[in-house]
Amino acid sequence: MPGDAPDHDAHLQTLEKLNEEYIASVAKSDVKRFGEILSDDFLNSNPDATLVDKPQFLAQIGRLAAVSNLRCEDVRIRLLGDTAIIHGRTTYIRPDGQPGAGRYTDIWMLRGGQWLCVAAHVTRG
Repeated sequence: MPGDAPDHDAHLQTLEKLNEEYIASVAKSDVKRFGEILSDDFLNSNPDATLVDKPQFLAQIGRLAAVSNLRCEDVRIRLLGDTAIIHGRTTYIRPDGQPGAGRYTDIWMLRGGQWLCVAAHVTRG
């Protein structure tokens, strides 16, 4: 509806910023920022098919990233009411110096006026 456009645009801008912060937090192993933007019931599907909760994910992030020069592209944000789905492609350099790429899907929910990531799924090629 036309009356929803300003809120819709503001939510998209917020989600774009949160997506950038999420990727930067992976690259910097920023556990503090993740603690702020992940819901308490957050779950992550890892590339090795393991499923981890928020404390386990924060422990993973606390170790230095195994990849370098992490970048995201082809980001698509779908806003579905109080839920948003973000799809993106990542490129990076593997520890052996070879280029790598992957995709991610993050699910965000508006809770108490704040967008929080409730689930993520990561693949690497």
